Amino acid sequence: MSSFAQVEKGKWFVAATGNCNFDIGKSKVKHGGTTNENSKYFNFKFNPMVGYFVIDKLPVGLYFDVNSSTTKDPDNSDKYNETQFIVGPFARYYITDFKKLFPYVEARVGLGSSKSRYNDNDPDKESYFSTRIGAGGTYFFAKNVGLDLFVGYNYDAWTDKSSNSSAARAPAIESSGETKYTYGSVEINIGVVVTFGKE
Repeated sequence: MSSFAQVEKGKWFVAATGNCNFDIGKSKVKHGGTTNENSKYFNFKFNPMVGYFVIDKLPVGLYFDVNSSTTKDPDNSDKYNETQFIVGPFARYYITDFKKLFPYVEARVGLGSSKSRYNDNDPDKESYFSTRIGAGGTYFFAKNVGLDLFVGYNYDAWTDKSSNSSAARAPAIESSGETKYTYGSVEINIGVVVTFGKE
């Protein structure tokens, strides 16, 4: 009989999945025999989840989506900056244990905002609402460390509060001077899960 030691009540749950990356670089454009440097970029994304097992197999807690990017054009010194932050609750239920493989279902809801600026223009501001539901599995290759795979559906809705926005979103609905957008997508994430605490 499985003991569910990795996912028992009283343990802490920490996960980092999918978009956890740090990126600095530059792009180039090649046409014929000529190669030209295009934009230089900096991009930072971080997707942590922190929770607590309130009962066996059920961690609940908070997730965070943090994204910051900067793009520069070397030809004319144009610069575009964007930052985004989303936070909200999540719940994950581990169904059973198949020899260290723990399948689960998960749901989360988040609220947040983003700000973007092109050169010295007034910033564009957006507010976010995000939901995710799906299923996956964690394979505990060590006592309390597992490889995590998630497949699910994301629904995102955001409202552009800026009158000078040039963002290309679809579909868009004009309402009271604001622009509202919705977007649905299928998501696949791979990450790492750590549980610790009660023994």
